[in-house]
Amino acid sequence: MRLHRAVMAALVLYAALVALSAAVLFAAAGWPRHFPDVLTPLLGTALVAAAAATLVAARFAAALSRPLRDLAAAAWSGIEGRLRPAHEPPRGTSFYEVHEAVAAFNAMVLETSHIIAALEFRKSTLESVLAHMSDALLVLDGRGALTLVNPAAERFFGIVAPFVIGHPLIEVFRHFELDALVRQAERERRPCTREIELHHPERRLLRVQANPVRGPRGEFLGVVVVAQDVTEQRRTDIVRREFVANVSHELRTPLASVRALAEALAGGAAQDREAGPRFFERIVAEIDRLTLLVNDLLDLSAIESGSAKLEMEPVALDDVVDDVITKFRPMAERRRIALRGDGAPGLPRAWADRTRITQAVANLVDNAIKYTLDGGTVIVEAGRRESTVTISVADTGIGISPEHLPRIFERFYRVDRSRSRALGGTGLGLSIVKHIATSHGGEVEVQSVEGQGTRFTLVLPRAQE
Repeated sequence: MRLHRAVMAALVLYAALVALSAAVLFAAAGWPRHFPDVLTPLLGTALVAAAAATLVAARFAAALSRPLRDLAAAAWSGIEGRLRPAHEPPRGTSFYEVHEAVAAFNAMVLETSHIIAALEFRKSTLESVLAHMSDALLVLDGRGALTLVNPAAERFFGIVAPFVIGHPLIEVFRHFELDALVRQAERERRPCTREIELHHPERRLLRVQANPVRGPRGEFLGVVVVAQDVTEQRRTDIVRREFVANVSHELRTPLASVRALAEALAGGAAQDREAGPRFFERIVAEIDRLTLLVNDLLDLSAIESGSAKLEMEPVALDDVVDDVITKFRPMAERRRIALRGDGAPGLPRAWADRTRITQAVANLVDNAIKYTLDGGTVIVEAGRRESTVTISVADTGIGISPEHLPRIFERFYRVDRSRSRALGGTGLGLSIVKHIATSHGGEVEVQSVEGQGTRFTLVLPRAQE
């Protein structure tokens, strides 16, 4: 039954009881004997009481039902997600208790709004952190089903979050090492770490940690899995170890040769008119080789670390080509190699450090002459592209087989180790060229056909006109 109807019914019933009481009183006073005289005032009193009761009931019903209906509407709006306060009735138009109920409801709405705003901020912060994490994050519930997957995990494992949420881990990834790690964390109730290798969607080495989650009473709630990509770190460690081993080997070989020659001279070879001078020449050659190796190592270290400051300026590449050809022409003539330079008319200048660019081109020409057979050709030419300028060094030498091309810019990598050492190379020249190019914001390209020759192209940014 609605409130205002109940109030009106109660007041009307009250009026009827008043009229009935009056009739009883009149009857007790001798109503049958004075019926005509008493009936008229009795009916009038009953009608007046009923009318007054109706007016009072309507006012009471309005004072109670209107604010309560609005309060109920505001509550239903909050349930539907549209939180709003109830309209507080004007003072004097409703009961004190109704005002108190509406005020309490509105205070609750205000406090709830603050709590929701704080939760929304925390939710947005958490989503931002998860979206920008470089590590993969997987959250599993107590049944082992995925409940959260961040974007990094989608990239690492090649999955789409909406399609895997709610599915068991082993069903999604089909990776038994990962599943075994999670099960170990569940069983032992402690963080467990392991390195696992992925082969799809690309090959990665991951350092994975599975952490069990406990509730306030120590109950098991699920597992949080964090996976860090350590592929590049492991590759860097391998490169570092190889570099140390290569440096040690490259230094040990000439040092051993110098020691052997010095011991031979100390043992009497210095008095030998033929062997003595030859041994001294070999010692000088080995020392020169060590000096060249140390200088290349220092140059490479300075370029990689950024400690070698680049003196950037507009550089005419034709002048660089001329300088390098002038330096290496005697070496080429001794081998009967045709060394020539080609330029492009009106070639834009490069924005570069002239000294470093000259060093890079010199390394390329030095390699080209060393690996070109006698009577071959080496061409150094400057050119242009849409927004860059280039210097190319092409030769008709022995070329490089395709399997070696991806690694020729690595430090100490040699296609033919015995031939490289015989020609006096340190194995650092092309690595220095690559780092000079990248430090200028450019790159170095290579095309080669085994047995026909090789072309290296240094791509550099243009200087502003």
